[in-house]
Parts: sequence; C-alpha cells; structure tokens
Amino acid sequence: MSSPSDVLAIAFETASTQLAEPIVNEPEIVSRLEYVCRNIQNRAAVRLLLACLLAKVHKPSVDIRKPYTQIGDTDCYSGRTYDEAYINAFINKHELPCNPTTAFLTPALRNRNIILTPDVNLVGKPPQLYQQVLQLLTDVHNNRVSAADLLAETVRFLLIVRNEKR
Repeated sequence: MSSPSDVLAIAFETASTQLAEPIVNEPEIVSRLEYVCRNIQNRAAVRLLLACLLAKVHKPSVDIRKPYTQIGDTDCYSGRTYDEAYINAFINKHELPCNPTTAFLTPALRNRNIILTPDVNLVGKPPQLYQQVLQLLTDVHNNRVSAADLLAETVRFLLIVRNEKR
C-alpha cells in the first residue's frame, strides 16, 4: 500500500501529464467537479473532497462518505487528519487554489459525526457547492468513478485554475 504522500505524488504526476484532456470519462462527474474546483466563493469544499479522496485511495476499505471517527464504524476515518497531515503540505507545495486551513473546522463540517450523503444539509455556502461535493463522494461510493481517477482529475482542475491565474 502506498503512503498518502505517494498517492498524492501519483495523482499530481497523472494530472500534470494530462492537463489538456480529462482523466474521468463521465461528463456529468467532470462537470460537477469543475464547478467545485472553480468555485471562488468557497475553497474549503474542494479541500474536503481532496481529503476524502485521498483517504479512499490510501485505504480502499473505508467508506468515503464517513470522514468522522466518531461515527464508530470500522469503515470510517479521520478526514481532518488526512487534510491536515497531507493535503495541507500538498496544496502549499504546488500552490493549489484551496482554503489555507482544514475544511473540517469550517462551520459546515465541524462538530459532525454523520455519513455525508446528498440528502445531508451541511448549511455551507453556497449550498449547491456542498451538494456537488456530497454527490461526488456518493459517485465514488457507488463505483461510478474511482477515487484515484477523481483525485487526479481534481488535481488537474486545480492546476488549470492555478495556471489561469498566473
């Protein structure tokens, strides 16, 4: 099993070498992801997505929708740990347009211990942004897209957005 840092390095390499073409072949998923990555109102949602995807690629047995250890199931994980320990350094190293602090301390996500499904109202703004993230997590859970491909695709979009602003 690769380390989380190795998983991120592979995602970055894949994204960097395929900037011109989508990695994911499902247009609906790509469109949803682009909305999340390009949303300038809220940069925490994409960081939430990165942390959850990283956890799922690193430990395939986890349920991507359960980023809270307080849930208590054997397939839950600490999304905040993945976010703070790995995503933070990764986005800083590559200057990716994400929230500067963990997504799990934002009002929409702190003090939660629920399964993140599309019917959950996270009370985050804009609401549609969080709905798109929850649907992407469900897409991975339902095997519509692999976590590794969606992670690389997320990095690809963030690189595109970063490069457009330079």
